[in-house]
Amino acid sequence: VFDAARFNQKIAAGTVIYSELEKRRAQAGAQKFDLLAAKLANSKNSHIALLNRSCWGLGLGANDLDGLQKVISITPTTGTVGGINGANFSFWRNRQTSGALTATAFDNVQSAFRTIHNLCSLGGVDKKPTAIFSDRATHEGFESTMTQLARYSREDRKKAGDPAFMNEAFMYKGVPYFYDEDAPSGEARFLNNEFIKFNYLAGGWMKMYPAVDPANQLSNVHKLATFGNITVSARRHLGVVSAIT
Repeated sequence: VFDAARFNQKIAAGTVIYSELEKRRAQAGAQKFDLLAAKLANSKNSHIALLNRSCWGLGLGANDLDGLQKVISITPTTGTVGGINGANFSFWRNRQTSGALTATAFDNVQSAFRTIHNLCSLGGVDKKPTAIFSDRATHEGFESTMTQLARYSREDRKKAGDPAFMNEAFMYKGVPYFYDEDAPSGEARFLNNEFIKFNYLAGGWMKMYPAVDPANQLSNVHKLATFGNITVSARRHLGVVSAIT
């Protein structure tokens, strides 16, 4: 038996504008760097930032992506994702549990992580999460719960002792754990790239259009757009720990 989840394509777009005056100022001997190339590169960085914020959103606007707060909800028994109502179909609910403290700050976070990891997987080993993301404060709270075993080593005089883990070294049950500046506060999401993807239309990923020269302006405009959306399948293999304190 198959159920069809449908996700509408959304549009994320912006423009890059540079004037004839700017072009004239940044030419020949007066040019310190390639102004147009720098503006286009900056626009791509801004576009990625726009997409990232939208990916973490609630998907409420007409052109907002179906963000992670929607597809991996802290209230999975309510709401419709991909046209399927989780209130009516239990198989279409992501996993959720609370990470609220019991006595001291973050004393429940590892227990909550354990629960969600095992709920998202089959037997704890199959279809297990492939990445964990949270906000920075939660990431630091998780780090504070780790057993402090310090060993200082200096191989030569140029290297100093380092008592902390590199951020890219954090893992839980072998799953990499990162923080994102746009992630909602007090929540950690368990993703599996087999069941959640960003799908975009052919030729619709960060498409940069040729410059347009408006007839009534001394400027040029480049349009930049992405056409796609976050899509999920088997939401029961995705999870969130909410209310982490």
